[in-house]
Amino acid sequence: MLSYFLYARGAEVGDIPSLLHTAGFETYEVEFDRLRDEGGLAAFGEPGPTILVGDPRDPDLASLAEDPHVVAVLTPPIERVSLVAATRAATMLAAERTQTATLLNVSRSLSSERDLPTLERSIVHNARELTGADAGSLYLIEEVDGVKHLRFVVAQTGPTDEGTLFNRELPLNTNSIAGYVAVTGESITIDDAYQLDGGHPYTFNRSFDESNNYRSKSMIAVPMRNLRGIVIGAIQLINRKPAFEIVLETPTQTESVVRPFDLHDRSVLEALASQAAIAIENARLVESIQNLFERFVRASVKAIEVRDRSTQGHSERVAALTVAQAEAVNRTHAGPLADMYFTADQLREVRYASLLHDFGKVAVPEYIFGKAKKLPDGRLDTVRLRFLLAIEQCRDDAMREELRELLDKIQAANEPNVVAADADDAIGRAMRHAYHDAGEQRPLLDDIELAYLRIPRGSLSDTERDRMQEHVTQSYLFLREIPWGETPWFNVAEYAYGHHEHLDGTGYPRKLAGEAIAPQVRMMTISDVYDALTATDRPYKKAMSIDRSLDILTKEFADRGKIDRHFLDLFIEKKLYEAKLA
Repeated sequence: MLSYFLYARGAEVGDIPSLLHTAGFETYEVEFDRLRDEGGLAAFGEPGPTILVGDPRDPDLASLAEDPHVVAVLTPPIERVSLVAATRAATMLAAERTQTATLLNVSRSLSSERDLPTLERSIVHNARELTGADAGSLYLIEEVDGVKHLRFVVAQTGPTDEGTLFNRELPLNTNSIAGYVAVTGESITIDDAYQLDGGHPYTFNRSFDESNNYRSKSMIAVPMRNLRGIVIGAIQLINRKPAFEIVLETPTQTESVVRPFDLHDRSVLEALASQAAIAIENARLVESIQNLFERFVRASVKAIEVRDRSTQGHSERVAALTVAQAEAVNRTHAGPLADMYFTADQLREVRYASLLHDFGKVAVPEYIFGKAKKLPDGRLDTVRLRFLLAIEQCRDDAMREELRELLDKIQAANEPNVVAADADDAIGRAMRHAYHDAGEQRPLLDDIELAYLRIPRGSLSDTERDRMQEHVTQSYLFLREIPWGETPWFNVAEYAYGHHEHLDGTGYPRKLAGEAIAPQVRMMTISDVYDALTATDRPYKKAMSIDRSLDILTKEFADRGKIDRHFLDLFIEKKLYEAKLA
């Protein structure tokens, strides 16, 4: 924050303005009446601690002196003692206001940080920067199996050292300085750690100093209290410097440069520690919510796999492939995807959507999942018995041989990879034959069996395919019941809803096209199709090779405008199909 030295035009100030300018003051010769008319001190932009120089009988000066930013009004000729006192007051006020503003900014920054390790590092760095401390560390109280201990979390030294994350357990007792503060909830200020007498329960451990040629001198440690007033940890700082940027290179330099921490430092650090405690508890809450969602998602995936064991692992593979694509986009700095970037929350969001994209299959009849042939399970056995009965009833050898041949062709027509047109002749010939049952002549194939055997592609009838495709809508209906809007992952339901949509509008269930399909969904679609093509556990098809699958993705999907060409190119170029499960 700037400090100002404003003196009346013509006032006897000598070389004071130039001296103060060198010391960091903004100095101006002004006409107080004009300054008042122009809005007072606000005319200089952001007001700061101000010294006014002029005739105290001047009503304009007197009016300006009422501004709370004015720390002193001096009358020329200015006495040295008065000037020193005024500049000291201005400098201290500017420092305090700057520190207060910094503390507010730090508090906002801490409250918005959800990643716990990053938050822990930030707490120590900001505490050191606010107080000018050379070194700092953070300790948190944790409970394991009913026993509380102090966890040494972060240690930092020097203005450019962002420190090291630790995970070391210490006894929660009063033997150490941090332990004493954490147990008693009392702040401690020590002028010289090497001069501690035996009247304290705590001692200072010099092992770090001795192994690193360091000299710990002034120290301060304060408790971290949450909103309920419970101590959750401690912040410890070492060696207060005149400026944070100063580098302590030798113990001798430390002896001459380092100052004790004062009451103002203690007040600032205690305020920061309270904010830090709240921020840590908030981050822990977010972390626990994330873990809860993670377990929920995992449980949901297991529920899907129990219903459809033939696609076990599919959701995890789709998630791994989709996240791999998004991370590759983040590493792309040229071409059509260069301006696209996915945050950590967006990566988690698309991962959740990928893991849950098939959850609606819990509402699909179970027999449809594993339907490996066109005829429902057991139906071919019934057809075979009819043919065998017809063969036994037939007295013509040639007719019996034809029936045996037709049975083989009907059994072949039941395979999902047999095109219906290839089986039409056999089916037509079979319909000309019959068998006798209880004196009645009956067809070898009934209408339902004929419809199944004439399925043009795959093993599902139109009705069964419609039921299977309903899983997309069912996934959405289920996922939208979860309050994703209260989390950073509010698009999970929408992304899962779109994984069967195509850019040309031929997908389902909403026939979305073009820009209506989000980039996250486009990547998920590529992952879903690729895994379906290469999967080795589908009862109705054989797994395709990687090359064949990529060729299908290119020629039958990308070339026809169904999937995003840019994402597919990246998928192939970077061999993202090799992505491992997280």
